[in-house]
Amino acid sequence: MRTCDSHRITGWWFLPHAPELRAPGVLTWTPSTGAELELIGGLQGGDHRTMGVPIDQADPSVLLANGGTVYGETATGKRVTLWDAERYKYAADGGGRTQEEFWHSPWVCIGAHLLSADERSLTGVRIAVDDLYYLTGDGRFCAPQWAQIEGVDRPGEQQQDGTSVFPYIIPVIGGLKADVAVGSTSSATYSVYTTASRPWRSNATEAMPDLKLELMTNRTRSGPSITLKVDAWARIGPLSSPASARDLLQETHPLLALMALTTFAKAGVASLEATSTVGEEISLLCHLGHPGRPESRATRGLVFAFHDVSLESFMVTWDRLGEGPQARYARNMTIGLIGHSPTMVEEHIAQVLGAAEGFHRWCLQGGNNPTLQERLIDLHDRLPGQIQALIGLDEVKDKWADWAVWARNNVDHGGAKNHRDVADFYHLKVIADSVRLVTYLAALQEFDVPGEVIIEALRNHPRLSVLAKRTAEIANLPAL
Repeated sequence: MRTCDSHRITGWWFLPHAPELRAPGVLTWTPSTGAELELIGGLQGGDHRTMGVPIDQADPSVLLANGGTVYGETATGKRVTLWDAERYKYAADGGGRTQEEFWHSPWVCIGAHLLSADERSLTGVRIAVDDLYYLTGDGRFCAPQWAQIEGVDRPGEQQQDGTSVFPYIIPVIGGLKADVAVGSTSSATYSVYTTASRPWRSNATEAMPDLKLELMTNRTRSGPSITLKVDAWARIGPLSSPASARDLLQETHPLLALMALTTFAKAGVASLEATSTVGEEISLLCHLGHPGRPESRATRGLVFAFHDVSLESFMVTWDRLGEGPQARYARNMTIGLIGHSPTMVEEHIAQVLGAAEGFHRWCLQGGNNPTLQERLIDLHDRLPGQIQALIGLDEVKDKWADWAVWARNNVDHGGAKNHRDVADFYHLKVIADSVRLVTYLAALQEFDVPGEVIIEALRNHPRLSVLAKRTAEIANLPAL
């Protein structure tokens, strides 16, 4: 069950401490809003008191003792758990009996009853992330080849009645490849797998080859079709196992950061599948940055791939940049801003300048003494000369850094001490975007992304190339 899809689940719902008191209802999951549980009757309140429930259990505070956990059971007997759930609305009759009750939860566990998101009962998680396959370089589809097929005469020739047929084959490397890329942090291991469509293999299909084709064919009224598909996912194994669901979500952060850095966009998560210590297969529905869109068209916007930076190398650098609580915060803030589009330019300025300062001070160990202006110039000067030339700040870096500091002071303190007239408010966005770009490029340098790969991205990446061109507008800012 994918977290990027909408789901509607009917069943009976109850609190962990009172499984005999069940209310029918519908659970709706949407990637944008989370889980909404609508009940006929309620899980607590006056209606349960008439059924012999003690007063202390009927009180709303009972739910807090369960950590906001609600259990469910579908019509087919499948177990469901809502964590961190809150009742936000209900309707009662004149006698105080609950008629309807509404709950909200940010995440759902499908397939097991686990008392808490902190219960250490999971052995690992499998995560599917948009565009992960394109990092692997694992070619599964080979170039089409013309073929000779019995019964097809004069292939490729235009015949008098208009017939023109071209027999061909597409070689496909089907099946599963394990450990296409591997890496580890101080707390978890990461392995990337790829899989491609293949014919079903059994004694029957080997005896009747036409059965292979039949099983792969989707027959519609317009005609038959065959879908060939390649997927990739990552297996995350916590070094301290078993782990809790909350722990496993924490361990997804390095992989999502990798995808954000290589696409310069939010990482889209399609699904999260876990296994419990007793062998239960579990789907986790939750929010992780951005809902996946696995069926949408790929943007071809990768900055680097595993042949440029190995997964192991990336994970080692990830740990190094996050040594200490301040460094972890600065690292996460810097990468977390990738793909974020604030509605107000003031918010944009405050965020990117804060990230740049924290990344330089804590992740790059830039020290406590440099001013923000000196930090910005140092971030720029750390870049190779070819990259500096391409973004065009070298000749105006002092002006750029001075304006960036003024802009941050202006928005953070309700107006800078020294007022400056900004002829075009768009210039503030240019300042923010240029700081964002320089900080991002400095991060790529730390992860050892080759310089020629960065240059190629600045020239041709659909989003980075726009920012690279925009930095040239710094020259249009008023003189100091």
